Amino acid sequence: MEEKSSRILFIYTRTSTFINGDLDILSGRHIVTSLEVDNSTPSKQLFALIKEFFFLLANIKSYDVVYIWFADYHSFLPALFAKLAGKRCLLVIGGYDTCRVKKYKYGSFVNPLRGFMTRMSMKMATLNLCVSKYVERVVRAVAPGSATEVLYNGIRFEPAQVRKSAGPRQVLCVALATSPQAFHIKGVDRFIALAAAMPQYQFTLVGANMDRIWFLTGKIPANLSILPKVDHSQLRKFYSKSHVYCQLSRRESFSLALAEAMIHGCIPVITRVGGMPEVTGEFGESVFALFSDNFKSSGENSALESAKEAVENALAHKDNIAQAERIRTHFTFEKRAERLLELIK
Repeated sequence: MEEKSSRILFIYTRTSTFINGDLDILSGRHIVTSLEVDNSTPSKQLFALIKEFFFLLANIKSYDVVYIWFADYHSFLPALFAKLAGKRCLLVIGGYDTCRVKKYKYGSFVNPLRGFMTRMSMKMATLNLCVSKYVERVVRAVAPGSATEVLYNGIRFEPAQVRKSAGPRQVLCVALATSPQAFHIKGVDRFIALAAAMPQYQFTLVGANMDRIWFLTGKIPANLSILPKVDHSQLRKFYSKSHVYCQLSRRESFSLALAEAMIHGCIPVITRVGGMPEVTGEFGESVFALFSDNFKSSGENSALESAKEAVENALAHKDNIAQAERIRTHFTFEKRAERLLELIK
């Protein structure tokens, strides 16, 4: 007997690889209506929230499930309407919605009103789908009593070259550094400092908008190439030719790029924060760094020296097959799809 399709209202603020992935999963089995709530500027967000209110008022009864990516201003009304109408509400918690970094004005909980709407969205949701165990712990702390489940992001695999060819050793970081906040949260300042401290190796940063962060970078080392955001399909060539993948973030809920790099045979070097240790497991190298550490100070016990040693150790790794297998085992697109479709039944 063919399974009955559900009518799903899919709400998001802007498209991304993982949001498009969930949309593909749900659209393949169910009837999905997408509602984009543009939050790119305050005025656009206000208009979009008003539009969202009237859309929900007129249409909420037409849907079986409300599916929302991220808890924020845009999730409050859908979660409320779903609760009042007796509809199921699945809320994906991705990381920004669990943060409060006052120094960089980063995270939903920096603003009290925004934090209230985020917390209430979590409490009203039928289930909060957390992208890592780390995120789940934070949700349970900020919104006690909320229903949670860990559902890792999934990687869509294509045949990947795992073994690296001989040649110059390359160190890669993929980070969407499109603002001063992202520049620091993603640890781009640390990556630049690390490149300067290791001139014998070639470093590449992909995803930086230099028009917005040029005043933060300082002098760019000669061995560091900085590239703007590229289409997701183009990242494979950077993963394939790199030997080490560095993610020196101050906050990180999961890191899809980290998992993608590992599946392409890059040895990971990470800071021990957020959900990244869940991705790497026992593989690669990790660095302990205080939130305030910008890798400018050197010395025997400094985070910079620890990061340099981690990169050297990563470059010396001979076996990168097992770590790629870890990603295939735990973080597949198919695994996420299977569980997501079970939840929608």
